Order: sequence, then C-alpha cells, then structure tokens
Amino acid sequence: MNPTVIWLFCTFLSIELFLASTEAATCRHASGKVEVIDETLTGAKSISSLEVNSTILPKHVVCTGRGSRTELREGDAIIRFGSNTVAQQKSKSTYWIHSGSLLFCSTKPTIVTFSSLESSATFHGRGTIILETTGNGGFKLIPLEVQGHYVTEQGGKKEARAAQLMFVIDKPSKYGDAYDIDLMLMLRSSRLLGMFPDPLPTFERIGLAIYSQELRLKGKYNALIGDAPNKDTVQLWAFEKSQGFESGSKKENRKPSSSKRGFFGRIFGGNRKK
Repeated sequence: MNPTVIWLFCTFLSIELFLASTEAATCRHASGKVEVIDETLTGAKSISSLEVNSTILPKHVVCTGRGSRTELREGDAIIRFGSNTVAQQKSKSTYWIHSGSLLFCSTKPTIVTFSSLESSATFHGRGTIILETTGNGGFKLIPLEVQGHYVTEQGGKKEARAAQLMFVIDKPSKYGDAYDIDLMLMLRSSRLLGMFPDPLPTFERIGLAIYSQELRLKGKYNALIGDAPNKDTVQLWAFEKSQGFESGSKKENRKPSSSKRGFFGRIFGGNRKK
C-alpha cells in the first residue's frame, strides 16, 4: 500500500479516536441490570450489557432496570444514573434524559446542558445537582451544594442555590416553581448518594451545606416534593407523626440534642437513639 495512503489513514484514525475520547464518558460502576442501546444498529445486536471501564459514546442510550444504577466519568465530572432511567450523552457535557433520575457532580467550573422530552437547562459552575424527570415532560433540579447559575431559553439566567429545588418546564424552556428542601432528609433518602461504593468528592461540601441549613432551620420540613404531572400541579408527600414530622401547619419544636454523635456520621447513619 502507498505510504502516503497509510499515513493519511492513520492520521484520520487518530483524529477520530481523539474526537471520540473528548465526547465520551467511561463507566465506573454498574449494579443490577444496566444496558446500552446502540442507535446505529438494529435488532438484538443493538442491545448489550454495560460493563465497567467501557466507553459511552453519543450513539449509546443507557437504560437501568428497577433497583439498578450506574456511574459514569466524563473528564472531571461524575454522572450517576438512578433506577429505571433512560438517558444519553448527546455530546460532550450534554445529557438527555427520557425518564428517571441522574446526579451530576463536578469539583471544577464547567458548563453542562440537561434536556428532557420537553425542556432543557444549562448549568454554569461547579457543584452537585440531582435531576429528576416529571410527568409534564420537564424536570426538577435539586442542588445539594453549588456555585453557579442556570440558563434557560425563555427564563434566562438564574442563580443556583443549594437546597432550592427548581422546576424546568415548557418548550421553549422556562423556570417553574421553586421550593426549599430539607437537605438532610434528601441525602438520607436518595439512593443516588447512598447506594454507590465510593463517596462523591464533594461529600464534605454537601455536609457543610447541611450543617449551614440546620443552623438556620427552626423545624424540619414535613413534606417532600414529588412529581409534576402537568404544568399547574405539584405533588407534595407529607409525613406522619410516627416518621418524626408533625402534619398540618403546626410547627415542630425541636429540643437541642444531647447526643455526642458527630455531624457527618449522622448523614447516612439512620435515626439517633433517644
């Protein structure tokens, strides 16, 4: 074969590999049933099991089964997919989610775009954010600790605040309602945080955000924010008294704890003994 042709072929292959690596994520962890659908193939050949250390390209759709989850690494960012999630890395730092939930974590400033069936938002900054799809085709953004802002097509720029849940709705996208959430309750109930072998690199920052909120919080919230089945409805899940919350509008009076247990040990440690 002509040496010039060989050189051109090798150069083209190197460029292709470089472009693929800059747009690819790597699987760091997978548990349960996690599959990949290759959009360039058809039939049974298009579906395969996701294996640790495998590369996820823009042509791949990642699907997790019930009780299953996976963690990807893209550069300095960590992306976790929760149970019953269908999502795809459309391009570098651009994620589309059909259903389910994901967690984005970056210790360095970056720009990442999230989109769903109807809506999209771009985050500029660094932090740890959970995203969950809603029944109206949009999604909710739940920052655990964050420095940065969101941008939507119709809503413009908006500061991202830790512990402030923000809905993203419509097409063109805009911001829906915002709610303050109990970070401690969120962390102790979220499998995106507690069901992976390695802690997030932002764990201490999340702990500080919880501690800061506890200093400001007079009483715990008595509800979790659920789905948004349409553009005008948001579901609130209330807790009964037996779960440590008082129902209704009556405030809960908390007494200072005499427990010597460390703050970080309480995040995933379950209920404290009386």
